[in-house]
Amino acid sequence: MLSVHGLTKTYPGGVVGLRPTDLTVARGERLVLLGPSGSGKSTLLRLIQGLESADGGEVWVDGRRVDGLPPHRRGVALLPQRVALYPHLTVAGNLAAGRERERPEDSKSPVAHAPGSPEELFRLTPLLSRYPHQLSGGERQRVALAKLLRLNRPLWLLDEPFSGLDPMFRAEFRHDLLLFAASAGATILLVTHDPIDALAIGQRIGVLADGILRQVGTADELRSAPGHRFVAFCVGSHSLLDGAVQVAGDGDPPVFVAEGGSVRVPVPRSASCGTELTLGLRPDDLVQRAPGDPSYGTITGWPLVSAEPDGSGWLLTVARGRTRVRVEWRSGPPPPVGTLTDWTIPAARGTWFDRATGERIQVTSSK
Repeated sequence: MLSVHGLTKTYPGGVVGLRPTDLTVARGERLVLLGPSGSGKSTLLRLIQGLESADGGEVWVDGRRVDGLPPHRRGVALLPQRVALYPHLTVAGNLAAGRERERPEDSKSPVAHAPGSPEELFRLTPLLSRYPHQLSGGERQRVALAKLLRLNRPLWLLDEPFSGLDPMFRAEFRHDLLLFAASAGATILLVTHDPIDALAIGQRIGVLADGILRQVGTADELRSAPGHRFVAFCVGSHSLLDGAVQVAGDGDPPVFVAEGGSVRVPVPRSASCGTELTLGLRPDDLVQRAPGDPSYGTITGWPLVSAEPDGSGWLLTVARGRTRVRVEWRSGPPPPVGTLTDWTIPAARGTWFDRATGERIQVTSSK
């Protein structure tokens, strides 16, 4: 459905909006781009829509090259981060205005209409006589999505559609969006800075940082095998510890040491002393009982700073300096906050990154 090849954008003053980017979204797929503000997410959507001109690259939608076409002829519907409704029109008037602007001849393969009217799908019937200033943020978002349906485009670009919504309404709105997209058969490219939204909606997730698309994959792929430390951080599945390789003593294997020596993890004998690494740990990588195996590392004397319910157990956070490590706790009530804790690390399960470049590297623990 959507193919982007070498798309790039640099703003005046040399500010890089997007470095050469390749991306493919299959027909009917939901792909979510995750990244912080300024990472290039909105820039990519605006380049695909045609609201900005790219410095290079190609955009293909449903087999047509569209980067030379005006926005209304690209077969794309954009929901911007800041919803734009006509303030002088009621909800009914805004929806009617959207219908009048339909250009079905501009879309090669329009989506199938969802069953029921947009008003029914998004529970807008009681709101039809209200004006935009009388609506909540979630209600304005639902009106904007209903207008999107009327455009009958095969590809939807959604820019932070949940921003500004209260947490209790975000889950409901995500549910509405999934039902709406499934019934309409639309292809969706959504951008967000929230990993919860990304994991809940995306069939695949791409991580953007500094205009670079670092990695694209399923949620499980990004969690289990992040290719860059920023991916591990952004998806929220890893705690990251910066440190360096040291030689423990004559004849002893080298160890990775972090946080003033309170973290010590074996690394291969071939590792050079002084090499700076970052160790990524998932909450289930740590255990409390020392197994007496030299291939295991240790975290010693870290105070417990918080304990949060997590399914049938708890998610603990222990801290040292500015470093935080999250740990699963499945054996009854957790220790009191403030308790000094020790943990062991199966080094073979940790994920290693080059501290300078952030790229993932292969490091196998010694026995």
